[in-house]
Amino acid sequence: MLEVDDSVVRQTLETNFFGALHLIQAAVPLMKKHRYGRIVNVSSGLGTYQAFDVLPELKGQSGAYRLSKALLNYLTRLAAQEVDGREIKINAVCPGSVRTDMGGEDAPLSVEEGADTAVWLALIGADGPNGGFFRYRMKAEW
Repeated sequence: MLEVDDSVVRQTLETNFFGALHLIQAAVPLMKKHRYGRIVNVSSGLGTYQAFDVLPELKGQSGAYRLSKALLNYLTRLAAQEVDGREIKINAVCPGSVRTDMGGEDAPLSVEEGADTAVWLALIGADGPNGGFFRYRMKAEW
């Protein structure tokens, strides 16, 4: 992270943090008006505090990405807190290692399997979670 060019950090934050922030800011007023909505932020386990202990081999790698996903996770919690008590749910999901350009052709999950938890969160009922981080339809540690 200490050797990553500022332009890489800025571009990554623009996409993974500010992109989500601007979409939330645009969508929530309409959701409040209609008293309903679901936002599912696609995050990563690499943006969690646990990644430091579980994946120490990543030291110095993917710093901009990891930082952007940590900020996205925090944004998820803050935004969920602001809409608490309404029919609006804001959660984050880690899709896992998916066979995409990023995950590679050897990744264990298909695109459909990777999308499963995000779709589940998009369709949760009024009694569903708000402000959580999920993987494989289970609550995960931040």
